[in-house]
Amino acid sequence: MTLHEILADLRSERVKKVILDCDAYNDIDDQYAIAFGVGSPKMNVLSVNAVLFNNYRCSGFEDGMKRSYDEIVKVLKFIGAENETKAYLGCPTPLSQMPENTPVDSPAVQNIIKTVHESDEIVYIIATGAATNVASAIMTDPTIKDNLCVLWVGLNTFEGGGGPAGEFNYAQDEVAGRYLVDCGVNLVILPAMGPEGLGTQTLIGDQAFLDSVVIGDSEQAKFFRNDLPELAYPGETGWTHHFWDVAGPGLVHDASAFDLSVRMCPRIRGDGVWAFDTERHDVIYMSRLQPDKVMRDTFDAISQLI
Repeated sequence: MTLHEILADLRSERVKKVILDCDAYNDIDDQYAIAFGVGSPKMNVLSVNAVLFNNYRCSGFEDGMKRSYDEIVKVLKFIGAENETKAYLGCPTPLSQMPENTPVDSPAVQNIIKTVHESDEIVYIIATGAATNVASAIMTDPTIKDNLCVLWVGLNTFEGGGGPAGEFNYAQDEVAGRYLVDCGVNLVILPAMGPEGLGTQTLIGDQAFLDSVVIGDSEQAKFFRNDLPELAYPGETGWTHHFWDVAGPGLVHDASAFDLSVRMCPRIRGDGVWAFDTERHDVIYMSRLQPDKVMRDTFDAISQLI
């Protein structure tokens, strides 16, 4: 499929095959994204891969990946999807720590390759963390690019020209991120950060919002309304939080809430800055989204599960 055909497919009502690729223990937005994907009638979530990360919540990249895996398993079980949607351990080491052009193997990498080859239609990978699993799968078997489209919630906006390309997801594995941008796979970039009013950073909620959209006294309702925010803001009131990662399933659920276009992909210079060279390949790029619509869709889908 060409990028224009993929764009038309994303805008269609066809149910899409999806793999989620999540650093679920890094923050609390992945848990909502997983439930959104499973609860949406527009997606058939085949599996969820754990992605590595390294911050104050873990002792290193491999520990972060394993904690993400455990969190994915917990969420899938909590929403009753553990039998239909399998979780996979991801790469324990970023490509940035490997010899040049050396992929990292993992169950997640093999899951991507196997799923794409066995599918009779395009597979959409919604990647909401570092690009390690996806880049390793493509490096291991470049033929999967023909039947694959990656939606990456990451990088900074193109707007402003020549600014820094990377944010947290890119910084976790710069080699994998640069490879994903350069390798020519069908790619949808949903930039995480940018000038005010741009990027998935515009997806924001607070406790009052969750109280209004997550109704009921079930354990599932309490988890999404109270327990997850408590992880990020223990004992705090008046918090607000970014829900970056729900943009990925949000796009597949209803692309009309996103301003999308096919445009030339800049390269990422060695110093991490966008460079707008000529004769680069195209990507699908999100310039804006409708945050109220995406957040409403997220919690309408989650409500179907709880």
